[in-house]
Amino acid sequence: MKAADITKALHSRWALTVALSIMVASAYYALVSGVAEMIPGNKGTVFPSPALWIPDADISMWVNLAVIGAIAGLMIFINKAYNIPRTITLIYASFFVVLETATPDLTVRLCSATLLALVILASMTLMFSAYTLPSARRRVFLVFFMLSSALTVQYAFVIYIPVFLLACAQMKIFTFRTVLAALLGIITPWWILFGAGIVSPSDFHMPEFTSLFDSPDLLDTLIAAITAGLTVVLAITSYMLSLLKLITYNARMRACNGLLTIVTCVTVLAMIADFTNFICYLALLNCCTAFFLGHMFVIRNSPKAWIVISTITAIYYAIYIWIIFA
Repeated sequence: MKAADITKALHSRWALTVALSIMVASAYYALVSGVAEMIPGNKGTVFPSPALWIPDADISMWVNLAVIGAIAGLMIFINKAYNIPRTITLIYASFFVVLETATPDLTVRLCSATLLALVILASMTLMFSAYTLPSARRRVFLVFFMLSSALTVQYAFVIYIPVFLLACAQMKIFTFRTVLAALLGIITPWWILFGAGIVSPSDFHMPEFTSLFDSPDLLDTLIAAITAGLTVVLAITSYMLSLLKLITYNARMRACNGLLTIVTCVTVLAMIADFTNFICYLALLNCCTAFFLGHMFVIRNSPKAWIVISTITAIYYAIYIWIIFA
């Protein structure tokens, strides 16, 4: 088989199917072997964190895997609808699944990291669809409604509220009415919760700032931190190698990629500043990095690209094996 054929195969749905199968098998093995730990701490402000929603470990794992699959599907939709990157490929979705597989804590149980990635990616999709449409205030309202609602179960969402206010300007829809729609979106969940008597002021509590380093298996936490660092390096490298091409795209494409870049940068900074909760941001970082890797391998299309793709994949699978057998 020629090098070009191997590279083409790695961009196909079959490669994504294999990656998904490996992720499911690896998550199941990590669960039954007892390697993965529940992410410690209740990080919500009103309701319990997602890791506490489903007591049954098996059900929690399957729900989590389904949500990760939905995130991959949403990435595919974004690519088809907004051409990010501008070609027919599924390499970015495959990379996301591979990067997720490397950290069993992200796959064996429904957790805040998965919820954060889903909500932020859905919010980005709504923002992409509102480009140059100031009348799309309902979409803006929905974005901030989701972010504010999710704040009840994980404090990390508050970081992205100013990001999406900036995104309104990025999408050229920043008007007084848009700002009002955003403010209403932020207020409405709390208005419903307290106004309808679903919760009372006494139910509001500060998040538990429990460090991941309080976990009984410190080595797994250190490996997760190393994995996050490697993923940041991949994101920066792939972005820099694609930058000159990205700035030649049309205004809408530049705006969409600009929002993706802003979300990535804020996520990296949040992981550094909120290091005790860094794993909450890891799934979203994986998603953003996967998009940048997809950009790079589309822009720098080479018959021998399969070597680099396979090397990155092998490294992340090796990290999983390190965690399992360390």
